[in-house]
Amino acid sequence: MITSFWSARQLKPNPGRSLWIAALALLLVQLAGAQQVPAEKDRLIATGRLWVTVKYFHPYLAYRNIDWDQALIHALPAIRSAQNKDEYARAEQSLLDALHDPATYVVSRSASATPTGLKLETRSGALIVSEGETSTSNRLETAIESATNVVFDLRSLNPYLSKLLDEPAIQQKLTATSLETPGQRTWIHNGLPPEAADGNSTYYSAFHVKPGARISAGDAGPSRRYVFLLGEQSRLPAIATALAAAGRATILTEAPHYAIAGTETALVDLGGGLEASVRLSEPVFAKGTGLPDAATVPHENALDEAIAQLQKPAAVQAVQLPPYPSAEPDRPYPSAAYPSPEYRVLAAYKIWGAFRYFFGYKDLMDEDWDDVFSESLPKFLAAKDALAYNLTIAGMLTRVADSYSQPRSETLDAYFGKAPVGLRLRLIEKKPVITEILDENAKKAGVQVGDIVTKIDGEDIVARFQREVGYIPASTSQGLGYAAMQRILNGPDASIATLTIKDRNDQLKQIQLKRSTRYAAALRKQRNGDVLKTFPGGIGYVDLERLRPEDVDGMFEKFRDAKAIIFDGRGEISRRLASDIAPRLTDEKDVPAAIVTGPLALTPDLVQHGSATSTASYFFVQTLPQSDRWKYKGKTAMLVDERTIGPAEHAALFLEVANKTELIGTPSAGADGELSNFTVPGGVTISFSGDDIRHANGGKLQRLGLQPGISATSTIGGIRRGRDEVLEKAVEYFSDPEGRRMAALW
Repeated sequence: MITSFWSARQLKPNPGRSLWIAALALLLVQLAGAQQVPAEKDRLIATGRLWVTVKYFHPYLAYRNIDWDQALIHALPAIRSAQNKDEYARAEQSLLDALHDPATYVVSRSASATPTGLKLETRSGALIVSEGETSTSNRLETAIESATNVVFDLRSLNPYLSKLLDEPAIQQKLTATSLETPGQRTWIHNGLPPEAADGNSTYYSAFHVKPGARISAGDAGPSRRYVFLLGEQSRLPAIATALAAAGRATILTEAPHYAIAGTETALVDLGGGLEASVRLSEPVFAKGTGLPDAATVPHENALDEAIAQLQKPAAVQAVQLPPYPSAEPDRPYPSAAYPSPEYRVLAAYKIWGAFRYFFGYKDLMDEDWDDVFSESLPKFLAAKDALAYNLTIAGMLTRVADSYSQPRSETLDAYFGKAPVGLRLRLIEKKPVITEILDENAKKAGVQVGDIVTKIDGEDIVARFQREVGYIPASTSQGLGYAAMQRILNGPDASIATLTIKDRNDQLKQIQLKRSTRYAAALRKQRNGDVLKTFPGGIGYVDLERLRPEDVDGMFEKFRDAKAIIFDGRGEISRRLASDIAPRLTDEKDVPAAIVTGPLALTPDLVQHGSATSTASYFFVQTLPQSDRWKYKGKTAMLVDERTIGPAEHAALFLEVANKTELIGTPSAGADGELSNFTVPGGVTISFSGDDIRHANGGKLQRLGLQPGISATSTIGGIRRGRDEVLEKAVEYFSDPEGRRMAALW
């Protein structure tokens, strides 16, 4: 009917009507926009921020039996399918409801409330104070003085009355004795305590308590009782908590959510005009007690219930709080290697959150971690099977550029292969060179040390290298090359590897070798032969990779009169060796050896209160241990290359400050730090570096590696001739003073 009316008549232009229609259209657009919900990806990213904020900073999770993982799993379908703002808000609130916390809830952004006045009335012999338009604080003081009992009706989003009650002049009218307002305790983390047993046990979580305040005794009648009545998102004043703990007040609420004065909160932007107010602290009194949640009364007769409460016997409102955190461990995830979409999203959240707050080298990352999370999250959802899911995790971890940030799972083991062939490979002159042969069948087939592998199972080895390195986290290019060589020939146990090999005459041959897990342990050790030996000229040699801590004293006795000692650190070594060897090289005490920093998670890193970011860290200077044993006074050197990682690099830090030990070789892997770990659905355990370790002078180690003062590298020709050119350079350095001078120039 309307359509035919407008089409049948030729109306004259009417500016007033046009403006009215335009304004109406704009209003309709604005109303429609107000109900729009963010895109699914944006909702999931916002939910991730919310879930991680609660996981690490909501105090309830420090000691209450709350399955926060399952809360997410149950809420995600509704969050993903929400079609409008109301559905989105309800879905997010359903997630927060698992906390059973009145101070954590979803709010809709709106203009700030403006101050109002007060309304004073008397009912059933009680003074009822609520918000109105005319009364002043002076009249409130007078009314309270003459009242026997008082109900403070705070059922308003406007906190005017609540804040007025916390003014000292009003507080003095409410108590005849001094009162204690509660302190606030927050849940903080010194690193991330590991979930698996092989992590660093020095990481821990704790409560940090900010003390409360004292309210001096005032002139209130000693028998006066108070009731504080709350509504949805009302603010409970601090004086109410003190009075309730003293048995002088009762706190009631007609709604599930309210704010508590003094309690720290964070606002998490959910998009679409919604925010989540998340509790970061909880009230705690000097005796270790806290406040129970307010008792709930029906909305229909809430004020009558509040007045009736004044006639009941007074009771102290307090609950005993645990003195330290005892968080529930994450419940076991379903055993399926390919989790449901909800569990895959949970995995993405855990990875993002753990690295965001606890990764020691976040400042050395090439990319913004939040951007990596945003880019990676859709891949977790799109993963079509267990392998795609596991590779998504591995690919995400490569972006942190840390050799110790490794995912471990049966699926990844199967992809990279658990079983090696009996050949050791190293990248020499950018070619995969065989440096050791363990399989006798390879020797019988004519394979020699120095041969180059060109294909594996019909695939060009360069192509395989490029395919696999996209899923191998590494701190440096040399560390990446070494890690890739350790697994590039792997496959299923007992499978047959078909290798194409180029010999020293550039002739190609194809051989087949059986893979076996029995080679794995032998390949982890880089060398054979004597752990200790002496070269001509009185030069001692120590293979740190195979030296046991209990043999350190014997090693020094053997080389007591040696002209020099060469420590071979080209491989993984015992973490104890640095502390056992370095003190035997110096008489100095309290020698700075390394600078260690690490993240302290005190508050969420969110845009809050005019601050764009909020982080903290611990810092200490590690010194050399002391030893009362005799000290070796000769010269020392340490051999390093891409195989030198972690504890071996840390040993180099100790040796370089103990007696200026010379480093000889090529740059090390560049990955040192105490480890932590966590698990995600699908049977994946993820380790990572939990702190930042640097040279004693502040120089960077991570993502750079040790930089030898004397460069020496292996060559294909040297490998083929059975030479260890790096070791030779070290022996030459100590054998000939002129050679030492020239080596330093090189």
